Amino acid sequence: MAVIISPSRSSFARFACHPISPVLSRPQQIRLKRAQQEAALPDAEYRDAIAVVTGMADCRSSTDPRLTDRHWDNLLSYFEAIFWRKHDAGEVQVSSKTDATFRIRGYWAQRNPAGNTSRDRYVATGIGSQVAELEARLLRDGRTLQYLQGIQARMRRGGKPFSLVNYAAALKRTLNARQRLENCPF
Repeated sequence: MAVIISPSRSSFARFACHPISPVLSRPQQIRLKRAQQEAALPDAEYRDAIAVVTGMADCRSSTDPRLTDRHWDNLLSYFEAIFWRKHDAGEVQVSSKTDATFRIRGYWAQRNPAGNTSRDRYVATGIGSQVAELEARLLRDGRTLQYLQGIQARMRRGGKPFSLVNYAAALKRTLNARQRLENCPF
């Protein structure tokens, strides 16, 4: 675990107040610049990579407020592939520093599959109990276990990975829709 430099607890405090804030934290921005340096990418190629990987042609900086954790994960995976190609060609060396971004081949690619961003992992620390409470409320309101399994099955359609964060959001939407129906005067 010494390889991972995660954002400090203080940078996570803003996520608690603004859970949908797409802005990358300062430690994430620094990690991207370190990845650029370790992969020996010129600044123009680094900025082109940000635009290509994010799919936003006018996004060319790690400080762009539209960047999300998913973009960050994808960028690190992309820079990792560049680093290891250059390493295999003898153009760059693996750093001996304990906080080096690329020390283990494939680390970023396997660490961050879709539906498992750093924000997902942070939120997941308390999401299990929240999901259990939401499921219990739905069961008390007359929903069945098959109904809950149906929600999960719909979330997995098309080979999508299952995410507890998204499942909790679906359960909340179901509860809110039920309350709106009960409050409807006709």
